[in-house]
Amino acid sequence: MPSNIQDDKCVRCGACLSQCPVYGVTLKERFSPRGRNFLLKTGKVKPRDRLVRETIKACLQCGACSAVCTSGADVSSLIRNERASHGFFRTLPVQVYNLFASEMMSMLCARVGGMLGPMPTPAEKPFLSNAAWWAGRYCSRAEQLGNKKALPRVAIFAGCAQNMLYPEIPGKIAAIAGNRLVVPAEQTCCGLPAFSAGAFRQAKKVVLRNIEAFEPEEFDILLTGCASCASMIKKWPLLFEQDSAEKKAAEDIASRVMEFSCFALEFLKPSRVTASGKLCLQMPCHQRFGYGQADAPLLFLRAFWDGNFQDRVLGCCGQGGLFGFTTPDLSLKILEQALAGIEPDVQAVCTTCSGCLMRLKQAMSSPAWTGRQIKAMHLVDVIIPD
Repeated sequence: MPSNIQDDKCVRCGACLSQCPVYGVTLKERFSPRGRNFLLKTGKVKPRDRLVRETIKACLQCGACSAVCTSGADVSSLIRNERASHGFFRTLPVQVYNLFASEMMSMLCARVGGMLGPMPTPAEKPFLSNAAWWAGRYCSRAEQLGNKKALPRVAIFAGCAQNMLYPEIPGKIAAIAGNRLVVPAEQTCCGLPAFSAGAFRQAKKVVLRNIEAFEPEEFDILLTGCASCASMIKKWPLLFEQDSAEKKAAEDIASRVMEFSCFALEFLKPSRVTASGKLCLQMPCHQRFGYGQADAPLLFLRAFWDGNFQDRVLGCCGQGGLFGFTTPDLSLKILEQALAGIEPDVQAVCTTCSGCLMRLKQAMSSPAWTGRQIKAMHLVDVIIPD
């Protein structure tokens, strides 16, 4: 299990302040990473204090603070461990995260979505049970892209949101990957919602199910269209004991994960899509800080998009797994701050994360934005339009 962080490495320098989305909209020190660190490390506060609970719950688990800290303070891990040790700091009962191991993701959307807020309607044909059908819809365009080199054996990790809500995304990616494709139907959620909540036992259960689904298969790359899934898969080994067989299996699979834009840059020949509209990129936190490949989506657009795109990249969307549902007021402020960076002539905004895409689609369909007629889409939609 993720180990507790005993040493207070934070030197209170404030480098994290400009990176934390929650602090950026509240400007309250207790919501900053160094403020949270102080609250949890000092013995001067009651562990069940209301303000402390509110502060610890209001963390996106984006990893921005840990990524920029020159002292090695990992406040994200500290908060996860506090959530694991004290249910008081969890936003939802731990039993909710058992649903992410269930095959009934439609049930999850109905139960959790109805409890926490509006959710998109699940697709009639989920990807995992209709993988060949979805891939077949896009084969002709995928064949036009061409390859820089022979494609390796590819396994598709769909993730729960893309499987149930946006199956066209893994469908397009599957069409690009071609015949040497592995799509285990038994795969499930990557485990990020449970892991972020400190529900480590539930996260471990989900990850073990994925290991059982992928371990017998032969593949070189575990390809996913969701940067958050890619980031979480890299963390799978943290859930298991050192030198255990499960940890070794998790490390093996994690070493092969690849987010779509990185895959396209390495294996696809640039096939520029001509468009008259202007495109804007929203950079998911997990693409930048978790998976650690912030340059890839920008390089992808420069290679494949033959239209204008906005130089300024949009930041955090405020979704953060279930954060957007459980902390809606803060989440909306973070989203509005990001959307304020869209230039007037932008006609489409794209992203590499399922949660960010859901957030952007909901925003673009709201009364405040419908007049602008801005389309929210995934990066793969740039080269394989609907």
